[in-house]
Amino acid sequence: MTHPSGILPKIPPGLRLAFATAILAVVWLVVLPSIGRYPAVERHVRLMESRDVNPSAMVYTELEHLPLRPAWIERHLVLWPTGN
Repeated sequence: MTHPSGILPKIPPGLRLAFATAILAVVWLVVLPSIGRYPAVERHVRLMESRDVNPSAMVYTELEHLPLRPAWIERHLVLWPTGN
């Protein structure tokens, strides 16, 4: 099998697997928890937990109707003028 010239074919498959696993671990253990600390995400998680919904296991088809946009967005949302 011919490979285009580059570094990827020179890396042993076991090392590639370890590298991919390390990237996934960094995303899972560092990036995602840091996103969870953003105020908007924290508010959403608290809202879901107050409704006894586990946000990490949420299945949208099993939820009761939730508003399309939270009320705080409505206060800051500027809609395109309708020309009235």
